Amino acid sequence: MDRRQFVQRTAVTGLGLLTSGDLALIAQERGDSGGVRDHALALIQAERRVGQVLASQIVDRAHREAGGFIAPAFGFSYPALVALELRNLGALYCHESSRFHQQAELAGRISLAIGNLEREQHEDGTIDLPTTNFHSPPDTAFVVQDLVLLHRLLLSEQSAPAREWRERLERFLRRAAGAIAGGGIHTPNHRWVACAALAGCHRLFGDPLWLRRIDAWLAEGIDCNADGEYTELSNAIYNPVSNRSLMTVAESLDRPALLEPVRRNLEMMLYCIHPDGEVVTDYSRRQDRLTRARASGYYLHYRVMSVRDGNGRMATMADQILADAARRPNDGSMANELSEFMLRPELREERVVRAPLPVSYVRHFVGSNVVRIRRDRLSATIVPRSSRFFSMRSGTAILEAVRVASAFFGKGQFISGSLDADGRSFRLHQDLEAAYYQPLPAGAGIPETDWDKLDRAKRERSHICRLSTKITLSEVERGFEMVVSAAGTDRVPIVVEFWFRPGGRIAAASGGEIAAANGSTFLLSGSAEYIDGKSKIVIGPIDNGQGRADHRWSQVRGAEPPLSDALPLTIAGFTPFEMKIRMTAETE
Repeated sequence: MDRRQFVQRTAVTGLGLLTSGDLALIAQERGDSGGVRDHALALIQAERRVGQVLASQIVDRAHREAGGFIAPAFGFSYPALVALELRNLGALYCHESSRFHQQAELAGRISLAIGNLEREQHEDGTIDLPTTNFHSPPDTAFVVQDLVLLHRLLLSEQSAPAREWRERLERFLRRAAGAIAGGGIHTPNHRWVACAALAGCHRLFGDPLWLRRIDAWLAEGIDCNADGEYTELSNAIYNPVSNRSLMTVAESLDRPALLEPVRRNLEMMLYCIHPDGEVVTDYSRRQDRLTRARASGYYLHYRVMSVRDGNGRMATMADQILADAARRPNDGSMANELSEFMLRPELREERVVRAPLPVSYVRHFVGSNVVRIRRDRLSATIVPRSSRFFSMRSGTAILEAVRVASAFFGKGQFISGSLDADGRSFRLHQDLEAAYYQPLPAGAGIPETDWDKLDRAKRERSHICRLSTKITLSEVERGFEMVVSAAGTDRVPIVVEFWFRPGGRIAAASGGEIAAANGSTFLLSGSAEYIDGKSKIVIGPIDNGQGRADHRWSQVRGAEPPLSDALPLTIAGFTPFEMKIRMTAETE
């Protein structure tokens, strides 16, 4: 779990469902579009969590971390979490409709938290992310982004505590900006986070040194490909981070050209969010890979850009994310966006004409090397360079992954290096080779007794074995046909695995037969089905109507371990192996 993901999850836990009174208040704030107004929802959800947040604050002034907020996952506080909570609490203090507006007790807690950040800031202006990075300019930039928003809110707040906070925050921000302007980064998105922090400080205080550093990073070019995907392919975490950072730079420095990659990413993401609101994470290069995440991190981007461009599809997507936040606040509320809504009054009067979202498409994102397919409720993803090369879902029935593995010299986990497209068919393949090694030739010049130091390249090879595995996925009505073929060396055990999300059950379809063995469920004959509520995915062979379980070895040597949070269905055989399998979705 990354810094922002953890901070965001910590910040929205325990919100609970909206009460009838909450819904009545939101109803009063509805716009002409009929969508729930984000500002009202954010205020309700932000107020809802104040008690929990203050209960986590260390109020003992003699404590090393006094003023910090204890993160349950770690049992200690750290600056990124403190900055986020400061931003949220400060927004409630400044909000005239908040029941915490200018509240004395809250003011004392905010002052205590600012003191924590002051003590945590090193002499060089940086802070630590104690889970991984120390004296870290990029992590300082994340903190600065939150504090810049708080400082901007405080500019219109005339209470005595607010005036004191502005002075203290300015000292912190100026020192931090100096560290960021002279500091380095680790990852691609850090460049834009640093630029956003410096642009925000420049908007407040102005310093040509900060602008020069921004221009130095921007001179490298924005790493957003033609598909709209950033380098890290991180739809759940770092793409939103890059979007927000570039929006901050564009708005703070009046550089609208920097919004173009943001537009491309938001257009791409229209095709990378499942019908149930989950984000596609199958191909990420970062820690959100194959995690379950929702689209709340994109809400502000879609809303702002829809208003700026009059884009009806983006407005509709924002509406859907907002409705999801109202239904599922524990998975992604609007509480963290309250400060942004307060600083963007234009959003409260938006009148963008809504346009429908794409619900039936095949999109091959060549630059990202991924295929997204959707047919209304059916959503599927094909990914090369991954053992989990295919997934699909319909309603609540979710096939998390399809994998293929063979016991070929302990290296038979199927991972295709490429993806070939032909209309509605997509081909993946893998060629493996293994051999046995002869004695070192005379005069090889390696008189070592340590095996690990012997040069295998100098040995002749014999008894060479090969295995070629090919998989073709083709769209059919209500699902997909998959052809799996493996040939070369004979009698190699092979398995085709289907991993379903927990919550449902695997059963034999009409005329089918399944058997549990060795930690899996094997398809012996006919078809099997995974049923979750009113949704169903049916798995079965095409040609002769028979399943295949020529062996009961579910975990072949060299294969990746079982998915810990999934239910398995296995088809098992030996090479030469060829089988046509149909995966179809049904909803009652």
